[in-house]
Amino acid sequence: DFLPWAALVQRGVILNKDGSFQRTARFRGPDLDSATPAELVGVTARLNNALRRLGSGWAIFVEAQRVAAQTYPHSRFPDAASALVDL
Repeated sequence: DFLPWAALVQRGVILNKDGSFQRTARFRGPDLDSATPAELVGVTARLNNALRRLGSGWAIFVEAQRVAAQTYPHSRFPDAASALVDL
């Protein structure tokens, strides 16, 4: 019996077999693949500031899911030069 889950208490809250609780949350953050080094430092600092407030006795597990865009969004440009930039 390797799974720790005992019961779903309410939406997003799981009771584990050892009596502890597990909370699930969904977060959609910015795409950092094209971020500048300064933007990465800022995001890292804000995340660190949020997580350090938890104190001790907490565990955080993260799962990243990426989905490729299916189609390119339709755009309208005021002139031909602007449209060329989007190519």
